[in-house]
Amino acid sequence: MTVVLLAGSVAAQNARIVLRWKEVPGASAYELQIARDAAFVEVVLQTRTTTAGYRWEQLPTTTHWWRVRSFDAESRASEWSIPRTIAVDSAIPAPIKPNDAATVACGASVQFEVDASTLVKEYQVELSSSAEFGAVRTLRSTNTSLDVSGLAAGTWFWRTRAIDIKGRQSGPGPTRSFMIRVSAPKLKPVADVTLATPQVNLTWAEAGCAKSYLVEATHDGKSKVSIPAPTTSLAFKAGIAGEYRWRVASVDEKGTPGEFSAESVFKVRLPTPVPRGETVNGRAELSWSAVPGATAYRVELTRQGDKRPEALTQVTVNGTTWKSAELPPAQYSWRVSARDAFGHASSPSEPRTFVRSAGVPLAVVNWVVPNDDVVSELDSPVLLEWAPVPEALGYDVELDNKLQRVSGLQWTTPSLGEGAHVVRVRAWGDGYRFSPWSKAVEIYSGVPAVTRVEVAQVDEAIRITLFDSHGRPVRGIKPQLSVPDGSLSDAYLEDTRWRTTWTTPTSGRELLRVEAGSFVSEHLLVATRAPLFSLAFRGGGVFNGQAIASPTGQVGFTVRLPLLRRQIGAELRGGYFPVTRSAEVFGATVSGNAYIAPVSLVLGWHQNFDEFQVKAAAGPAVQLVWLTVNDQHAFEMFPGLELVAGLSRRLGPGRIELDLSFVYSRLESPIANLNATGFGARLGYAFDFGGG
Repeated sequence: MTVVLLAGSVAAQNARIVLRWKEVPGASAYELQIARDAAFVEVVLQTRTTTAGYRWEQLPTTTHWWRVRSFDAESRASEWSIPRTIAVDSAIPAPIKPNDAATVACGASVQFEVDASTLVKEYQVELSSSAEFGAVRTLRSTNTSLDVSGLAAGTWFWRTRAIDIKGRQSGPGPTRSFMIRVSAPKLKPVADVTLATPQVNLTWAEAGCAKSYLVEATHDGKSKVSIPAPTTSLAFKAGIAGEYRWRVASVDEKGTPGEFSAESVFKVRLPTPVPRGETVNGRAELSWSAVPGATAYRVELTRQGDKRPEALTQVTVNGTTWKSAELPPAQYSWRVSARDAFGHASSPSEPRTFVRSAGVPLAVVNWVVPNDDVVSELDSPVLLEWAPVPEALGYDVELDNKLQRVSGLQWTTPSLGEGAHVVRVRAWGDGYRFSPWSKAVEIYSGVPAVTRVEVAQVDEAIRITLFDSHGRPVRGIKPQLSVPDGSLSDAYLEDTRWRTTWTTPTSGRELLRVEAGSFVSEHLLVATRAPLFSLAFRGGGVFNGQAIASPTGQVGFTVRLPLLRRQIGAELRGGYFPVTRSAEVFGATVSGNAYIAPVSLVLGWHQNFDEFQVKAAAGPAVQLVWLTVNDQHAFEMFPGLELVAGLSRRLGPGRIELDLSFVYSRLESPIANLNATGFGARLGYAFDFGGG
């Protein structure tokens, strides 16, 4: 009986080939032959076994053939089985990824994958930038996939090798290639602009490995230009209206551009003309602003019918004015758009309305509320009110160029978004009679920017008012207030003004800093103080070394003025002292008595040093004298000058003080001459009151 062979298998973990066949009934042994040729001339193994299998401890490098025959109990041999091959798998892994001539985005990792083989214990990928593999980078792995990143842009070549389970290195596999290309950047959309736009900015996202970029643009499908850009933006000034298409390609370090991005489109339009107004006198003369680049203008005139508007005229003119034909009484609207020599058109202007009246116009409407520009809270409606107009059947309110017909004298706006809103009103009567538009009032919704600050000071009360560029009070911003030395109470809103209280520093003056948003201003604060009064009682003596050496008493009343921290003071001084003198004249004794009451008004400087006070003053003096010589009597009054210096220290409710003075005064009377010039020294106590 012929032996039936089964497929052999390779055990890679120990480099053995396992051969199996079907058992033959009655067989006592089997004979196995392995040869290098199909004719079994070059037999490399011939062996007997009692089982239906054999493990060959070899790993051939070429194809071998094997066959088996059986022996029965009497050692009779069967026919040889049909030979089968032992095919040797190639130790060179077959490449799978990337595909040949594939393209990989620069910056992305490249994944290599090879076919698995049981004969391989290490897979290798050789990578080179040249087809000859001059400089080779070898990647090694026990897995069938490998990742590599950081490859520069360009064409790369790769092939596989392997280390088999016997530790032998295979030859190189077939060469494949792939290309690393910089990817196309992602463009950022550009909004449509007008020719008045200073510049158009083209921007895009940064692309990996890109060293620069190439911008390709067309205008109206023509005039393609290519512009290199070193960064991810390009700015230009559009010189002509039309449709602009642009795309960007990344450029690698070798100067090779990659694929272009998808196109992006934007339009440059002519600026919209701004209607300047209309003059209506049977015919309507319309005017508008000139548009740079425009060669013509298209005017559309519409009559407002009872049910729907009626288009009257569409005319193209070269200038910035147009005069209609004679118009019947009615309400009309018009708008204008610009055209250039290439057929590009601007957006039409907002419609303007006017009335061709049938009689005497109605009187102008006068505002009641508001009667001037105002600021309202954000997203809040505003009540409008106006005075009645004789013969008016109703009123038209125009808010932000939108007309609203109102039957009464009030109208509440819808909630107003942030920003400035312009409103005006007119009256209408029978026969298409309208009043002129009222004064336009601007309503600013939200908090406008502060451009001016007013500060009012009443004693220590400070009131701050914020204004915007239109002179309207701003209440929505609480100002930040600060002073360097004094202090301020927390500001609170009182009507349209912020109010705070200032605690003054010792100097009595400092700068108030007001910060309202980005606006900053400084204002000088000066303390306004009440006068400070002092009443002093002093006692001491006056002397001059000649006629006077007498005790004296004095009362002084001082007013320290609210100037320079009350350092300027005026003192009214009054006192009394007696003088007695006897002399021998031609053998006779002459006796004289004088009772002197000096009165002076001095002005001077008072300086505080903590508990001490120093003063210096000067002023005119008057001496009142009662003079007696023997039995003669006289009352005299003569002028003089007094100089004063003093030092005091606070003690109890007042101050104890040392007062020094010098008085210059001489008396010449019919009965005697008296030298009243002298020094005074007094010690006293002064009481302070008033001030605050």
